[in-house]
Amino acid sequence: MLKKKNRLTSNDLFKKVFQEGEERGNKLFLIAFRRNGLSFPRFGIVVSTKISKSAVKRNELKRRIRASLRELIPVFKEGWDVVIVSKKPALDSSFSRIKEMLGEILVRLS
Repeated sequence: MLKKKNRLTSNDLFKKVFQEGEERGNKLFLIAFRRNGLSFPRFGIVVSTKISKSAVKRNELKRRIRASLRELIPVFKEGWDVVIVSKKPALDSSFSRIKEMLGEILVRLS
C-alpha cells in the first residue's frame, strides 16, 4: 500500500488529471499526469474489468504496480498527480517487466 499522502483518493482528482493533464504510454500502460503544486507525487491506478473479469488477477496486477511505485517515488523531486491505466499485456507481465516499463515513463516525467 502506498502512503496516504501518495494516493489519489477521489474521483474528482482522477477526472482532473484526465481533463487537464497530458498522456504518455507504452505497451503495458497509459499514464496521465499533471502538476499538483505539492512537493510530493500522488498516484492512482486503474485496472478495468476489460483487462480481466477475475478480481484476483486485477488485484494482483495492482499490487505489482504499487510495489513498483514504492521503489520509484524517491525519483520524484516535484509534485505530480499520476494516473496509471493498465493495458491487457500488463496482466501477463512479470514484476520486473512492470517495474521496468513504469520506470521508463516515470523517470522521463520526473
